[in-house]
Amino acid sequence: MAVAARADAHRVPIDEPLPDGMPDCDYSDAFEISLPDADPRTPEEWARDALENSPAALRRFIVVAHRYVLGLRLGPLGDPGRVLGWEVVESDDDLVRLTATSPLATAMLVGRRLEGSRMRLTTFLCYRRPALARPIWAAVGPAHRRIAPYLLNRAARRHSR
Repeated sequence: MAVAARADAHRVPIDEPLPDGMPDCDYSDAFEISLPDADPRTPEEWARDALENSPAALRRFIVVAHRYVLGLRLGPLGDPGRVLGWEVVESDDDLVRLTATSPLATAMLVGRRLEGSRMRLTTFLCYRRPALARPIWAAVGPAHRRIAPYLLNRAARRHSR
């Protein structure tokens, strides 16, 4: 039986690339998980496992928070070009970039496969209307920082079964 993997939160490395045209971000964080053995899933498959295969009540909570609290314009939840409504703008064997926008902010989730059997999820939030976005994120951010590592751990456990 594989040892349960653990996610450890750390700040985004300065060299984390953002695509051209992405503005400086007002908030960023990263959660990384080391797996006991190789995981064949791509970062997009990881994102799908973490978000779309989360418990139904938590998945609804995430969608409500993204759509109605942060105001993100999510697409259809079952769309194959999206992960839980977030647009897949880039996906390959080592990277997935998901984006969503709102009148308050542009958000990007980056899933990256690192050397060895490590995966990292980085969140970027770039405020469009800082006076409104800042207090909303101050309320939502603590839940995000608890849920993101939980989802990574859960996705890792799904692999180790």
